[in-house]
Amino acid sequence: MANLPLVLFDIDGTILRSGDPTHARSVRLACQEFFAIDATAPIPAEVDLSGRTDRRIVVTLLAVYGVPVAESEPRLPEMFAFMEDYVTRAMGQLRERVLPGVVELLDALVAQDLALGLVTGNLPRIAEAKLTAAGVWEPFTRQREIIGGFGHASVERDDLPPLALEIATRVLGRPVVGADSVIIGDTPHDITCGKACGARTLAVATGRFGLDALQAYAPDLLLPDLSDRERIMAFLHNDHVA
Repeated sequence: MANLPLVLFDIDGTILRSGDPTHARSVRLACQEFFAIDATAPIPAEVDLSGRTDRRIVVTLLAVYGVPVAESEPRLPEMFAFMEDYVTRAMGQLRERVLPGVVELLDALVAQDLALGLVTGNLPRIAEAKLTAAGVWEPFTRQREIIGGFGHASVERDDLPPLALEIATRVLGRPVVGADSVIIGDTPHDITCGKACGARTLAVATGRFGLDALQAYAPDLLLPDLSDRERIMAFLHNDHVA
């Protein structure tokens, strides 16, 4: 196993093109199942859920619908299990949603035996269901335990990378800190959570945010997508990148 770096990917908007409704539907149906909230009720435009964790999304929506956090928190484990079960059953084939350069980059990282993981707002089994449906789950299963920080753990995305680093330390048998990792994502939240743990950040404009919007958060590398494999590999290995 190569020493460095640990490469941590976001999923929606980074590996997969956003837009499949299954995950979002699971949230609305869970709100209906556990709190009798109409699953078709509109979400106020001012509620920004992009790049947020599933935990934050659920408690935010329930609060909008009048359910306080003190009431929703105890039921979150049940809601998360419902959501994961629904997505696992209902998820269709997602291969056409894999974004440019992703398959080739994953192949290159596996060929170099680099440690791969996930930092995603998705719940663990939803992350697995999506990547399995897209045909890109296997690269993340090469260690004896999935390395990742997932959306059930916290409402704050900044809390997720340290969880992935803790698992990586255990799985790889050596200390792994933020400086040993690169976080790849498509939102300002991906950049800021990387900076919060001392990781380098690679931002791609394959989601809702364009190059200018992402540049304002000063990622270490900013690209239109993940197609420029040579440049990305040089960056991952800390070589000079113009």
